[in-house]
Order: sequence, then structure tokens, then C-alpha cells
Amino acid sequence: MSLIRKVARPLLGASFIADGVDRLRNTEEAAATLGPTLEEIGALVPQTEPLTSNPQRTTQVLGGVEVAAGLALAVGKFPRLAALTLCGVHKLNSYAEYRSAPLETEEDVVAQRTTLLKNVSVLGGLGIASVDLAGKPSLSWRAEHIAKQSKKKGAKFREKTIKWAEDLGDDAVKAAKSLEKDAKKNFARAEKDAKKAISQAAKTAEKKSKDVR
Repeated sequence: MSLIRKVARPLLGASFIADGVDRLRNTEEAAATLGPTLEEIGALVPQTEPLTSNPQRTTQVLGGVEVAAGLALAVGKFPRLAALTLCGVHKLNSYAEYRSAPLETEEDVVAQRTTLLKNVSVLGGLGIASVDLAGKPSLSWRAEHIAKQSKKKGAKFREKTIKWAEDLGDDAVKAAKSLEKDAKKNFARAEKDAKKAISQAAKTAEKKSKDVR
């Protein structure tokens, strides 16, 4: 892990840990702020009624999620999944905060705008963290890169082989081209199998990720 990640992840996770602890300590106050937003969600999506009908319990759950995901992000444990989870929580928090902000004076309007910009910036940071591969390319990129390199090396080898065969005569050229044809078939079959294996691995990883959530 680079030095920037070692510093940035704890900084990004710290605010969520603190916010989650505060929610757990002051559940009633936090539930009062979150309540109107939960009512709106419940009206739009009736299936969420078990969560939206009990603001205090939902607040406690969100607080626990913030603490757990914030800690995971801070220590680099499943950082992408932790950042993605915090993205969802932060969107809900931001809307609830924006909705409940007092707008009685000009200063209140300015404060609301400043808070909104801050929340959007944090959301951007979480978005980057959720797709950060820690400097390692994805499986699909590596597979494509290997395939391109193999084709490039295969083309160079073909040119050398054909040139060498031409020096030996027509029969040698025919034999070389026949071998080349077989090699292309085998390579295409191997490339297809590799893509299939990578696709299956990606599906398995995605399923495990959903199971963790």
C-alpha cells in the first residue's frame, strides 16, 4: 500500500467513525433528524416500510454500519466494499442534513450551501476509493494485455518462421503455414477458455461481494 493510501484512507474513514459513534450515543436526536427523510422514502418505496417505520432502530443500524465500514476503510480491510457502503450511507445522511437545515437567515442559506458542497466532495472521495485497485490493474485488463502481447509475439514469430521456410523451399513454406493455421486455432481456443474462466471468476467475486453486504 502506498504512503498516500495509508494516510488518506484513515482520514476518509475517521469522520464516518465519529459520526457513527455520535449516532449510537444520541440516537433519539439523530432519529428526529432522519425521521422526515425516512417518511419520504417509505412513501416512495413501500417495500422499505420495516426500516422507515422505526427511525430509532434505523438510526442505530446506520450508526453501526458507519463505524464498521469506516474502520474497515481506515485499516484497508475490504476498502472498496467499505467505501461503496459508505457512499450509500453518506447520500442518505447528506439529503437528511440538507432537508433539515434551518433557512431563516442569509447565513443559514450560505451554511447549507457550504455543507452541501462539503458532502459532495466527500462523496467524490468515496467514489474514487470504491474503484481504487491499489495500483493493480483489473483481471479483465490483465487478460486483454496478455492477449495483445501474445498476438504481437506471435506475429513476430510468424514473420521469422515464414522467412526461414522460404529459404528452404516451397514445401517448407506449406508446412510452416499449415502449422501456423493449427497454432491460430489452438490460440483462439485458449483465448476463449481464458476469457470464460476470467468471466466466471468475476461473477464469483461479485456474488461473494453481494453475500458480504
